[in-house]
Amino acid sequence: MAARKVQVFFYGSYMSLNVLEAAGLKRRPFAPASIQGFELSIQPFANLVESGDGVVYGILANLTHAELDLLYGPDAERLAGHSYLPEAVLVHTRGGKIVPATVYICHDMERALSTQDYVDGMLKTARDYGFPRWYQENISAFRPA
Repeated sequence: MAARKVQVFFYGSYMSLNVLEAAGLKRRPFAPASIQGFELSIQPFANLVESGDGVVYGILANLTHAELDLLYGPDAERLAGHSYLPEAVLVHTRGGKIVPATVYICHDMERALSTQDYVDGMLKTARDYGFPRWYQENISAFRPA
């Protein structure tokens, strides 16, 4: 029996196919998408902050629970030092559909500057997916001074 997959919205470094592959996931295409009611923060890692009129761009992925455990389970948390927890959101696809998905948010991340490489990696991915220019500029604003 095939493992059940769930829809997940990625908005940070996990938008990158190379990062997902390095984490142990098989390479496959994902769909660009967005969520509303949040803003992106990168301090030091990508995170979401509730904001009534905010928009965050990312990708919609179908992953198994085992794959999600690779990314967000106890071993991943120990390595990253941050605990991202699942929450339900409505995702807007480029095709105009609105679909339910899970997103992972860290509610206790201590603010710190990100690294140039981390922000540049997210910016490259945002360009590759064709996210709006204003959103790319928003990502660039998190580069360390």
